[in-house]
Amino acid sequence: MVKGPSWLAKLGTLSLLYVSVFLTRIGFGSILVIFPYYLNIPLSNSSLAGIIIALYPAVEGFSALPVGTFVDLRGRRKAFVAGMTMISILTLLIGLSNNLVLVGGAHALEGLAAAMVTIASLTMITDLTVKENRGASMGGFDLANLAGYGTGILLGLTFLHVFATDLGYSFLVVSGVMGASAIFVYFALHEPVHSSMERGSLRGIYETFTGDVIGILPVWFSLTVVLGFFLFLPRLVKNAGVTDLAQSAPLILLALLVLGVGSVMFGRLSDRIGRMKTMLIGALGELGFLLVLPDLFQRLVVIPPGTPWIDSYNMVGPIIIVGGILFLLGSALIPSILAYIGDKAAKEFRGSAMGLYSLMLSGGIAVGTVLAGVSDDLGGVQAVFYSAAVIFGGLGLISAWLLRKQQGLAKRVVDLKGPVSKPI
Repeated sequence: MVKGPSWLAKLGTLSLLYVSVFLTRIGFGSILVIFPYYLNIPLSNSSLAGIIIALYPAVEGFSALPVGTFVDLRGRRKAFVAGMTMISILTLLIGLSNNLVLVGGAHALEGLAAAMVTIASLTMITDLTVKENRGASMGGFDLANLAGYGTGILLGLTFLHVFATDLGYSFLVVSGVMGASAIFVYFALHEPVHSSMERGSLRGIYETFTGDVIGILPVWFSLTVVLGFFLFLPRLVKNAGVTDLAQSAPLILLALLVLGVGSVMFGRLSDRIGRMKTMLIGALGELGFLLVLPDLFQRLVVIPPGTPWIDSYNMVGPIIIVGGILFLLGSALIPSILAYIGDKAAKEFRGSAMGLYSLMLSGGIAVGTVLAGVSDDLGGVQAVFYSAAVIFGGLGLISAWLLRKQQGLAKRVVDLKGPVSKPI
């Protein structure tokens, strides 16, 4: 066991983690905007664009479980600092050339670095919290993520104009920011209190998860697939003929603000009413939003640049309010699922548990971006988001069935006065 600091020091470490995650996501947010314009891919080949974008989450997924074990065995701080350093170096390489092989390879390796940063940070947050405040803390993590993405998107939109003649310079600037962040974290971040795993195999570690955890995986995977679809939005906007993404910036930032505030609010709510009830609220909101999004998207992209807000609302109609409410409700899913996984993880296996989270996140995003590209080629925007709704709804029902079955088994076991399931 690592001997740990006081609650004040824990709060300081938690705040430092949020700042570090915020700085990391600035880089990824800017890359998300710049990539569709930096990659030399024809408009008619959305599938190839989807595959290139998917390389990053795919590698993150493949590396998630061993990275989680590394975090348990070797420490959180080492993985976090190494991941941030790798991101800086790889982003620099991307800025040197837009050759698809170079960009695709570096972007793929960034997935490994992202796994190290994400798993280490989530594990440290779990170390620094207890069940009664873990939901709110995971909401804070999600807020830091989204705020970083929002700032990065603003930077990316700025870079599209400032470095219009050579977008490679954008990645050089981002690389500098990430490098400075890595140096800052190296000197400021300290290893938090945690139990240490002496040794263990991946198979042995993941055999300890209960039926409750297995039951939640389908809906979690479906949500990450939907995230992959959302990451394809810049490509859809470009295909719709929007050449100046700056007009979309206020709406994008508003959406991220809604998500961030909703994550903190619903994370705290999950601490009070329970993770499952909060997840149900989020699932209903997410499904509803996916059903109204195709119509909403078509109305938004035809708004001329410079149109006043009131006139824009009149062009879109009340559907944007309905979509906003459903979008807010959907933000309940991520913090409640993160807190749920943290609750179920044994102290010495927290890194491995967050590796499972990262595996589902990465695999889902990779599948989502590829499916989004294929759906766009086959049927356009409506096919993209209606297929996302079908996937989310179907896997959500599977999770509901598995969890209900697990509850039935637990009730019968309690009646027999036996153990519910293997402890985590």
